[in-house]
Amino acid sequence: MNTAVTFAEAESKFIALLESKPLPVMDLLALIHSTTVKNNSQDESWTNVVVQELIDAGDFTGLYTVVKSCASALVAQLGVDGILTDLERACKDRMVLAFIETVPFTTQPLEDSFHQLDTLLSLAPGAQVIDKTWGFGTVKRLDHFYKRVTIDFSGKRGHHLTFKTASETLIPAAHDHILTIHHNNPSEIERLINEQPGEVVKGVLRCFGAMPIPKLESTLVDNNVLTSAAWKGFWDNARKALKSDPLVVVPSKRTECIELLAEAASYDDRWFSGLRDERDPQLILNAVLELEELKKIATMDEAQRELVSSRLGFAIKGAHNTNPALYVKLVTLCDRHSITPDVFKPDCEESIEPPHIHLWGSDRFMQAAQKLTVKDVSNMVAFLLQQGPSAREKLLAALPGMPYNLLNETLLALRETEEAAQACRELLMAPKAAPTLVSWIFRYRAELSNWNLPPLLDLLHHAIITVETNLNGENLRMQNGLKKLFKSAGWLKEIFDELTETQRHLLFERIQASPAWDPTTQRALLARMLKLDPTLADRKRATSSTDEPASRLTSWRSFVQRQALYKKLVESDLPKNSNDIAVARSYGDLRENFEYQAAKDYQRQLLQKQSEMQLELELVRGSDFANISTAKVAPGTTVELLIEDGVKKSYTILGEWDRDEELDIISNKTRMAECLLGKSAGDKTTIPVPGGEKTAEILAVSPLSQAITDWIASPPESTT
Repeated sequence: MNTAVTFAEAESKFIALLESKPLPVMDLLALIHSTTVKNNSQDESWTNVVVQELIDAGDFTGLYTVVKSCASALVAQLGVDGILTDLERACKDRMVLAFIETVPFTTQPLEDSFHQLDTLLSLAPGAQVIDKTWGFGTVKRLDHFYKRVTIDFSGKRGHHLTFKTASETLIPAAHDHILTIHHNNPSEIERLINEQPGEVVKGVLRCFGAMPIPKLESTLVDNNVLTSAAWKGFWDNARKALKSDPLVVVPSKRTECIELLAEAASYDDRWFSGLRDERDPQLILNAVLELEELKKIATMDEAQRELVSSRLGFAIKGAHNTNPALYVKLVTLCDRHSITPDVFKPDCEESIEPPHIHLWGSDRFMQAAQKLTVKDVSNMVAFLLQQGPSAREKLLAALPGMPYNLLNETLLALRETEEAAQACRELLMAPKAAPTLVSWIFRYRAELSNWNLPPLLDLLHHAIITVETNLNGENLRMQNGLKKLFKSAGWLKEIFDELTETQRHLLFERIQASPAWDPTTQRALLARMLKLDPTLADRKRATSSTDEPASRLTSWRSFVQRQALYKKLVESDLPKNSNDIAVARSYGDLRENFEYQAAKDYQRQLLQKQSEMQLELELVRGSDFANISTAKVAPGTTVELLIEDGVKKSYTILGEWDRDEELDIISNKTRMAECLLGKSAGDKTTIPVPGGEKTAEILAVSPLSQAITDWIASPPESTT
């Protein structure tokens, strides 16, 4: 039976529909879009007839429906301005006319304009909406004259938005939206939080889309669905529930997005076929990590295992020499499951060097560690250590330059070995140790009793030097951690209990002379130490409001160098940072803008550094240390020592910022200098040496040599 509609029948039906009041718009549109009408090229003329009828009837809603459905044809005939004129002719509502005037139809794609107008048309007193900044809200009133809407948001009642802003940021709140349910039925959300936390997460993902864990937390907390205090317990429970949910992908890194799948992944032939076609190394890794997470690698058949090996080999070759962190993840994944891709087999035409050799080359293992999670770094260290003693030797030799996460995993893995203890002892016997190592030692010192580390006072000296040094990046984080230790009354008491009375006095004097702390913090720290050991009162310097501040000196060489550093900070680093902030601000929403937050954090560091350097340059004076008396050891003199083991050693003591190992120049703020200052030839004193302290006799106090004078007068190294 032939059911095709003839054009004559369609035309007859069209005329009949036009006689209906009100016009059945959806039926008319279905007829206009039918194949029969289109083939007879009558769709445009019939559309024009319907548009005119709706204008005459003043049916704005019907006309707007037709305009959206037949937009392309109407734009071709009337242009955007003509469409707007028709909509305004059919509209008798001042509010709707204000909505139409608000939307920039002529300067953006028509689809975007329709979306914005739809949003505005949904607004009415009592309507529930969601804003990306303010969360859930209820429309209170609309003002067509000022073109603004007033909304009671959960966190801000009576908030005004212009129609333009509302059209761009608001979405109508669906009845099943997580925030709508929270507003209309809070007891149900509370029940889900307690009994089905995974469903709450899925509800957020369904409404807001994929997001990283920190964004999930802020979404729930900022919208008062959860309190900050309740987040950790909620997420722990939700994560357990979601790990077994095939529709949710929970990433291993907090910065990656949690995803809600439309359907559960099926690891069938089609899935493996998709893996075979994948060309992106990162996506190949993600796919195989999925298999690992679901414990499916062990159950693969031979063909599937061969395919996985082949794709991992392809990804490894792509990451080789380009992405050390991705390379590490891939090769450690292969190692965990005893997979050896062909690229590592000598008989393969496209073979590359073994992964251990590649990672040692150009310190790629160090580069990788800077971008890996703690778990991935741990996997890498375990992988490298499979080589045995040679690997231990290479890792321990690299300790001074390691990022903290790599140093931590290396030393934890080798904690039971004498090699690790010896390497750390040697590094801590040097005048200055890496901030990462110093921080690690103080974190685990109680567990390293068998390491025979240098005396506690020497370790504290390293900590103070770290606190005094101008640092940035990760080392600044190490410095702040050590500062917190010194501020901890409990930690300080533990330290004092271990030190002898003489050592406590030396520590007190060292901190009292240190420029590392601001005056308020320094006074509080000294007061805490006095409370722990009242005998320190004799060591406290007397001060009064009438006292002149002690003269602080440094060589002209170091002073000029510090001035150059300050100039670079003010004229180069800060302006560049301001430009970075401006660029990052252009990326959008500042609350979720990582680049903006990072640039602002760096700005705070630079401004703090500027303030500190400016103060130092005001307090410290440059000097050539000429004509210094040699009656006693003072800045600007050279001291010749005879140490108790018969070794002779000379030191030249200059100012605060002076040091040069080749010329044996030391700062007057070092512990060695503090033990010598004020002493005369023939005096004996205790000096610090690697592994403890020794007695030394001062043989002579001499003026500066020509080599030292030349050093002071020579220009400093470039700061660029």
